[in-house]
Amino acid sequence: MRAYISQQDMLDLKTVRNGTNSVIVPLTHGTVEGSGLKATITQGGSDSMTQDTKLGIAHIDVRTQARTDDGQFLFIYYTGVLKIDEAVAKVLTGAKDAKSTEFGDLHWFVAPIMETSDEKFKWVENTLFVAEGRLVVDEQGSAVEYQIFKVSN
Repeated sequence: MRAYISQQDMLDLKTVRNGTNSVIVPLTHGTVEGSGLKATITQGGSDSMTQDTKLGIAHIDVRTQARTDDGQFLFIYYTGVLKIDEAVAKVLTGAKDAKSTEFGDLHWFVAPIMETSDEKFKWVENTLFVAEGRLVVDEQGSAVEYQIFKVSN
């Protein structure tokens, strides 16, 4: 899954009542692909991060939606943790020298949950997923990308 972000429309609420920083990052477009599923992320989603600046950790809460190639819809939401380091800060602030990272470079893990009315993908509603994140900086802009794993025994 890859979702592009909009730094210019980011809402930085600064310090909120519990002493953490709160940032809301709009998701503009992207893709979800795998296990026969191919969908396009549509506008309207966002990544809400609560940042503990003392620990350098962001708690992530994402809500987004996608349309499959045959016109069905997915609702995707997930929570997780991201260690804010220099590479992450550069991407979030839109720094000119921001660079892509590789899976394994960052402490960034989430647990995606998906919902759909499409019968052929109903199995995603009964599946536990975990994912590792990385940053992508390319000609389209800055994106978050997840390598998603299905948990099974």
